[in-house]
Amino acid sequence: MLHKILLVIITLFATTTSFSHPKDNEKPLRLTANSSTFNYKTGIDVYKGNVKVNQGTTDLSADKIVTTKDSSHKISSIIAYGHKRLAEFSTIPDDSKEVLNAKSKIIEFYPKESKIVLKENVLVTQAGNSIQGSHIIYNIEQQIVSAPHIKNSRATIIIEQKAKKS
Repeated sequence: MLHKILLVIITLFATTTSFSHPKDNEKPLRLTANSSTFNYKTGIDVYKGNVKVNQGTTDLSADKIVTTKDSSHKISSIIAYGHKRLAEFSTIPDDSKEVLNAKSKIIEFYPKESKIVLKENVLVTQAGNSIQGSHIIYNIEQQIVSAPHIKNSRATIIIEQKAKKS
């Protein structure tokens, strides 16, 4: 039974290394914001006010997004903040056509580490399945979902049972 639960949780998240449909990387990236600041010296870019990012089937919206680039100008982190409302992420991770939705106060992407961290008021849903908690970490490469122990907080997992065919 535990194996089935873990399989559902793993498939609840993307099975590709980019957390989105593989063809999304071929699509143009569109970003809109009320204001933006690019700091070429530090490699930190800040987008504020109704920030929307779209690339293929993948969408991210937040009140503020901060990106950090390394010395070779590759993105090392993307952090989306939901101040007025939760930051939202949605994608179709593969050809399943089942949309994955994630909402939380903070969504952190670490591409080099293949890691996504969702913090505060986290809700991730896909095809009737969901995981909810205050802190969810997903290691994309290893396909490990964890909800670390946080005082006075518990993770809730809901697994939709498929109706048996007669």
